[in-house]
Amino acid sequence: ILLGMSLTCDSFRSQWQDKVYKAHKVTQFQMMLGINCWSITFTLLSLLQSGEGLASLSFIMNEPAAFADVLTLSICSATGQLFIFYTIKTFGPVIFTIMMTTRQMLSMVLSCFLFGHALGAMSVVGSGVVFAVLFYRSNRKMRSSR
Repeated sequence: ILLGMSLTCDSFRSQWQDKVYKAHKVTQFQMMLGINCWSITFTLLSLLQSGEGLASLSFIMNEPAAFADVLTLSICSATGQLFIFYTIKTFGPVIFTIMMTTRQMLSMVLSCFLFGHALGAMSVVGSGVVFAVLFYRSNRKMRSSR
């Protein structure tokens, strides 16, 4: 269920961002600011609602190594977001989806080889269907743009 929700949200998000780019002529920096403001709002509300906000701040202030890890993760995440927004704005959501799906597939294959994980027949069939649909959409979009 969670994997299905993740895929649904990923599909919606890149399509939505593409529409925002076209309708409002925003830059990837403006898009990043808007999305991160909403993320901060939801995170703060969640921390306040759960009562863990002060405990989280106390932990970060008392553990310099944890603060350094969070800072490093934040910088890497922000850099990744810039690449994501640039890719969606420049090449469109279909190409971005193909890139992300390819990355996930490569990760699964490497996991099988490096750690001996097994892929079931349905996993292979499902992956094939996903790639077929993505490449069909990409091909259809390229033909219609000519």
